[in-house]
Amino acid sequence: MKNLYHGTIYLFDEINVSEGRGYKDFGKGFYATAIPAHAERIAIRNKHIAERKRAHMIKTQHIKLNPIIAYRYNLIFNEQINGLSVKVFDKADSEWLRFIISNRKVKTSAHEFDIVIGPTADAETTAIINDYYDEFEAQNYSEEICQKVISELKPENLPKQYFFRTEKAIKTLSFDTIKRQVIG
Repeated sequence: MKNLYHGTIYLFDEINVSEGRGYKDFGKGFYATAIPAHAERIAIRNKHIAERKRAHMIKTQHIKLNPIIAYRYNLIFNEQINGLSVKVFDKADSEWLRFIISNRKVKTSAHEFDIVIGPTADAETTAIINDYYDEFEAQNYSEEICQKVISELKPENLPKQYFFRTEKAIKTLSFDTIKRQVIG
């Protein structure tokens, strides 16, 4: 059993992997972290993004919307994952980099794993990848270009994320007795 956390602006009582968005590190599904502060940062960032979008709607359409609330959900991960296909990246390496780039290109997932565990590609990672995107394409994601990008990252500072792609994978999660906490 491991404590995991999920930061969001949505109130929910059950997890639905089909509601996740694509073009993410490990694909479309449900993401969690073992670091409560990381989940809170994600929720607060998403709250600010949603507030900017709503402010534009209010200004252009003259409508009133309720304020946006950020939540942190406390979950328990049952690590007994027999029968599930699991991929674990112990560190940010060339395989991890190629994996996240391939998933960020598609709306669903570029793999068939039920669960993926590994470093989070943060905003700085995204900026670095974007800086090298043309080289990635030109060099067909060669080991050389991957190592060049990884040398610019601070992989030791990238928090671990837990990704759940299937309903079967979601069954390894349960809500903690403290279901959600309002943050930000």
